[in-house]
Amino acid sequence: MNTKLYFLYKFVQHLVPVYPVYLLLFEAKGLSVQQISLLLAIWSVPIVLLEVPTGVLADIWNRRNMLVIGSLCKTAAYLLWFFSEGFFLFAAGFILWGICESFVSGSEEALLYDSLKLEGEEGTFDRIYGKGNYYERIAVALSCLSGGFLAMGLGMKLVLAVSVFFMAVSTLIVLRFHEVNFYAGKSRRKYIEPLRQGITTLKDAIKLCTGNKLLFTVIAMFVTVIGVAGILDEYDSLIADRFGLNLGLVGIWTSVRYLLEAFGNRIAYRIKHKLVRFGIKDSFYGIGLVCIIAGVLLGLSGWFGSIALMPLYGLFYLLMSVAYVMQENYVQQKIEEQGRSTVHSVISLVHNLYAIGFFGLFSFILAGISILDVLVIAAGYITALCLLISLLYHRIKTRAAA
Repeated sequence: MNTKLYFLYKFVQHLVPVYPVYLLLFEAKGLSVQQISLLLAIWSVPIVLLEVPTGVLADIWNRRNMLVIGSLCKTAAYLLWFFSEGFFLFAAGFILWGICESFVSGSEEALLYDSLKLEGEEGTFDRIYGKGNYYERIAVALSCLSGGFLAMGLGMKLVLAVSVFFMAVSTLIVLRFHEVNFYAGKSRRKYIEPLRQGITTLKDAIKLCTGNKLLFTVIAMFVTVIGVAGILDEYDSLIADRFGLNLGLVGIWTSVRYLLEAFGNRIAYRIKHKLVRFGIKDSFYGIGLVCIIAGVLLGLSGWFGSIALMPLYGLFYLLMSVAYVMQENYVQQKIEEQGRSTVHSVISLVHNLYAIGFFGLFSFILAGISILDVLVIAAGYITALCLLISLLYHRIKTRAAA
């Protein structure tokens, strides 16, 4: 794969200025808060329902084509919003956006890894993958900075038109990718019926995730610990407000946070190598250490609640981005004969279901305490769970070596 083309795709795909203002768009079109909440729920339905089936399809069919379909769906979603004057076209757009997320999830990572493997460069996956996520976060930060100003100065229609344009460009970029799929090449010789092939692919992925105990603990770390950053992300503007930022600074903070995440993705492979130099050769222990430090910083920021310590809250996201790239690299390196997209989709589905339960718990907790207190609780949860999972990993590894 042409890595420069991959980086360009990651950047353009997320250069979408409607990101920070689409809730305001819905409100401007007369939608109530209840209708907007329903739209967000509709968005999650295709992501959950199609996550695993599309992962299997990517492995037994064509990953590049999955990315093409995903980009086309997202382009069509914003195009529908451009013409929408009410709830139903917005809902249809969210369904298409959800379909895009499920088609892209796993396909990107698998295509990148197999493309690097074809060139004998799979050892550089964490560096290339992290750099791709870096450009993605830079694009999101730029979108957050520009979206509000564009909408205020030139109107929502132009913001949507620009978003449609960049999504169409990302589709054209994907069309230049070359398909590489080692799993499909092997599975087509082994199976005949697509349905049986898909079921076998799914079974193999689940068997790998649950049967390899060391890998299972890494997945558990991602779902229950690293994923907390993505959950807190949904409350970020509220948290920033509680730190004392005014409305104008909240928007700037959102962009700064994305830039911190971009930097974390960018330096993840460097941190992994630094940890190896300090004697932490097993990536899992490196992931655990990074998460514990992130948890401590999160706890300190929430405990004191001072705007002077808000940078610690930002560093939490930076370190969790590092941990995310490290765990994705660990998982990809452990996949041998299984479908890469399917393995990724199974893990993503478990994470999404866990997040849904976590949001329900958050709604219960927030009824009695402040959001900054939640940061302290989340920090304790992250730290305790990191230590527990690390002890479990060490025990499994010791027994395997005996």
